[in-house]
Amino acid sequence: MVLLRKCTFMILDGKRVLVTGSSQGIGWAIAEAMLTAGASVVLTAQQTVSCWPGLQQRFPGRCHYFSADFSRPNAAGPLVEAAWTALGGIDVLVNNVGTFREPNFLELTEADFEFLFRLNVWSAISTTREVVKRAKAEERGGRILFTSSLNGTRSEPAHTLYDASKGAIDALTRQLAIELAPLGFTTATVAPGLVETPLTDFGLQSSPVERNQILEQIPLRRIATVADVAGWFVFLASDAARYATGIVIPVDGGLDAQQMGFRPVTAAERT
Repeated sequence: MVLLRKCTFMILDGKRVLVTGSSQGIGWAIAEAMLTAGASVVLTAQQTVSCWPGLQQRFPGRCHYFSADFSRPNAAGPLVEAAWTALGGIDVLVNNVGTFREPNFLELTEADFEFLFRLNVWSAISTTREVVKRAKAEERGGRILFTSSLNGTRSEPAHTLYDASKGAIDALTRQLAIELAPLGFTTATVAPGLVETPLTDFGLQSSPVERNQILEQIPLRRIATVADVAGWFVFLASDAARYATGIVIPVDGGLDAQQMGFRPVTAAERT
């Protein structure tokens, strides 16, 4: 998080943050960025994270890890209880856990639907519920953040369930802004375009031709890094964003602003 390390102040000093699905990629970058900005953070993953001890050494006393498998029922309660105890409360929840892997449309089953929506949508609902229940009992509010995707509003082949799930997350962000405002909570979602992570390489590192085809469709002509995304979560978790709620922010290099993929502009159009 080079950009954040240049900050001369700790924008999240004293904040207590839970980031689900933070073993790698965007989730890991969010957790690291939050720690760098001064927060105390609980990371989660289905399995033990091999690089976790190094992060703990860099941020002693402010970094915690608990295993959580959101593909199984009732994962949220024990996780939130452990995180709440470790941090002494939760000020910011980042619902990041999710996946995009699914069969082709004609091969989809109810089991596929239940798995992906449990992981991508129900995990966010149930974890938010557990955090809000505890906060309400202590008469405190907080901030609920989500990782969505440009796929929530822009479709992609072979992503039927994923796109539907991210559309649900965008709607959930708006609905919970209204539902939870009386309890002192605000909501926001970051919706990235294509981001370079271990889950989204798609061979783009090994195929320069395919990579260039992708780059030509992005107005900024580059694929996002996890740092491009994580900084938005830090801002949204900070008091500087306290009046924003129910918003979905695309972080996509201009993809959402573009009508279609790149095409040459003819001489006639230029005159």
